[in-house]
Amino acid sequence: MKRVMVGIFAHPDDESFGPSGTLLTLVEQGIDLHLLLLTDGEAGANPNNAPDLGKVRLDEWNRASELIGATSTAALHFPDGELCHSMHIAVGAALHAETHRIIESYAEPIELDFITFDQNGLTGHMDHIAASYLATHQFYSLKNDTPPNVTMGELWYYCLSRQHAPEREWTDYYMPIGRDDEFITREINVQHLLQEKIAVMDVHATQVHDATTQKQLGEELLGRECFHVVN
Repeated sequence: MKRVMVGIFAHPDDESFGPSGTLLTLVEQGIDLHLLLLTDGEAGANPNNAPDLGKVRLDEWNRASELIGATSTAALHFPDGELCHSMHIAVGAALHAETHRIIESYAEPIELDFITFDQNGLTGHMDHIAASYLATHQFYSLKNDTPPNVTMGELWYYCLSRQHAPEREWTDYYMPIGRDDEFITREINVQHLLQEKIAVMDVHATQVHDATTQKQLGEELLGRECFHVVN
């Protein structure tokens, strides 16, 4: 049975600065990866004062997705920083349409998994939290009404261990602390793909500050990616 992973993230660099090593590993294993992006990231850092930051960041995302080896991508163009409760119906409908497009692209039976940030949004970013909850809704909706050619697999929540999370005095942006070992149910070793992971991160030139912060973790931590997996 063909394995298919759908990744749902809020911003153009979320999968790259998050579980990109795991995504590279899944593709290496022959799993089809489909990436769904909720916003264009137009409210992010803009060190070069690009007049259309959203377009620049979408171009970066497309290049990063190619490096990862995604089978397909779809950007939904909802406003960055505004994934509030009132928008959930519209975003959910768009995600529903895209997930069914993906399913219908397969003639053979598939096993379908989802991947997203954990439900604290990894850093406490409200867009991340919204993406996580919307991905969760899509996953369990499909479990409750599964198409004939689909076997539902697992929902992977990418999270930070206490070792991965920065110290509070380092940045006030990481509002939640890292997760305890008991919460982490799966750890993927991506050391063998560390250079490829760094290359994916470096594509996001507009967000170079975040990439630099990630690299400060060091190779040992960059080579470990943590998840809370449910089914």
